[in-house]
Amino acid sequence: MPQPPAHQRLSDEPLDLGTLIAASEGPGFGAMVVFTGTVRADNQGKTVTGLSYSAYRPLAESSLADIEARAAAEHPGTRVLTQHRLGDLVVGDTSVAVVARAGHRAEAFAAARWAIEALKKEVPVFKLEHYADGSQAYLDGCSLNQDSTS
Repeated sequence: MPQPPAHQRLSDEPLDLGTLIAASEGPGFGAMVVFTGTVRADNQGKTVTGLSYSAYRPLAESSLADIEARAAAEHPGTRVLTQHRLGDLVVGDTSVAVVARAGHRAEAFAAARWAIEALKKEVPVFKLEHYADGSQAYLDGCSLNQDSTS
């Protein structure tokens, strides 16, 4: 399967789903699944006012590219593209996007799920939560052997 056009995997600006969707197109794909994660207003009993995401860009970019390639290998006949936001976000902002294309919906859903789980576990993006009480805290990452579903 030909490689998709290059796309921006990390962004300091709001994520552009239209561009990501267009970059994932291909004539053999009859199904598309789009997953987005947004900043939510509460976490572990605290009111969240926003997040700050940071990363060592070369490593995070490489990790996202690797996940896209592995997703295609794990789910033959699919194309998966990922994008993660960096910088300061407020409640409701989109922080991550995954677009999965396949010939049929089952493969597209499976590839999207696989990619977001791998992204959450493997990509070195650091998440600093800001709370309504003025405090802030970096969140612990996912364990590499943990099945994350949130």
